[in-house]
Amino acid sequence: MLIAKNNEIKEALKLNDDAKVVLEGKIKSHIKSDKYEFADKNGDVIVVEIDNNKWGNVTANEDTPLRIRGEVDKELTKTKIDVDSVEVVK
Repeated sequence: MLIAKNNEIKEALKLNDDAKVVLEGKIKSHIKSDKYEFADKNGDVIVVEIDNNKWGNVTANEDTPLRIRGEVDKELTKTKIDVDSVEVVK
């Protein structure tokens, strides 16, 4: 599995489309439906897409430290992460 160095968003942005990533950070805001802004410890932000069934038993707010696993989804003008799983970092 390719992992963004230090679980950082800026490293994930350098990876190819469909590369597997693990990121740690917090949900910064809910954009709409299954799209959220996710921020890492450096304050870098990326849009993540988390389908309802991917949340499992996790309930989170802006203060909940999370680890997300998924794939890089590069489009023409933007990059997001399609999330496969979410877990609370303890």
